Amino acid sequence: MRRSKAPLELISGGISFVPMAGRRDEMKALSSALKLRQSRLIVGPPGIGKTRLLEECIPASGQCVIRAQRPPALHHLLVRMAEQLGCRSARFSCPEQATSIHLKPLVLNALRANPRCVIVENLESRDPRMYRFLQDLYYIPGAALVVTARSIDRIGYVRKLLWDPRETIVMKPLSCPESLGLFEEVGHIFRLESFDLADFRHKVIGAARGNPGQIIAMCRMAAHPEYRNGRYIKFLPLRMDMLSAFVP
Repeated sequence: MRRSKAPLELISGGISFVPMAGRRDEMKALSSALKLRQSRLIVGPPGIGKTRLLEECIPASGQCVIRAQRPPALHHLLVRMAEQLGCRSARFSCPEQATSIHLKPLVLNALRANPRCVIVENLESRDPRMYRFLQDLYYIPGAALVVTARSIDRIGYVRKLLWDPRETIVMKPLSCPESLGLFEEVGHIFRLESFDLADFRHKVIGAARGNPGQIIAMCRMAAHPEYRNGRYIKFLPLRMDMLSAFVP
């Protein structure tokens, strides 16, 4: 019988209740940039903590930010920004009904009137129109652009704006002690203490290679009955399901 995969929400659900491991330098760098409204590029693989870093730093910065998640095209980004900026026009009842040609000047003028920090998460675009819009945004006095991506190669022409290494925050893997500390914390949250964790801990730390999202996902999944065998946790099927659903 074919084993069913774990639900995606079991693997990649919200983890805001889990303490953030390490990242002191990254938090200091991003918090300072947000307060000063300086542009930044945050790079790292899925699960490394880019979104979590933003969620930790934005409230502390005191800034009112505009956020857009993985915009597939310029129009999608413009719609999300227009909604958050409260752009209004007699030509349309809601931003989704407007064209990009109409939305672009509305959004840019709103930012000129009230500069904000604009955060574009998980950007993957080689569209020159996206670049030209973000270029206009980048040079608005008082505004700032923060982009997260798997790597600088994923953002196409936008890397012409965020090329300076001093503007880049690289999310490196956690150290072994940080990974072990996170495992213990998450294992307690998901009540894994009753299991034989020695082998599971060793395999999780080795497989995750310092990726906190993967450590959390595997501990979360280990709490599911499908991956239990008495006091033991079935690591191989758990790991295969995580890789097929957690990592894009």
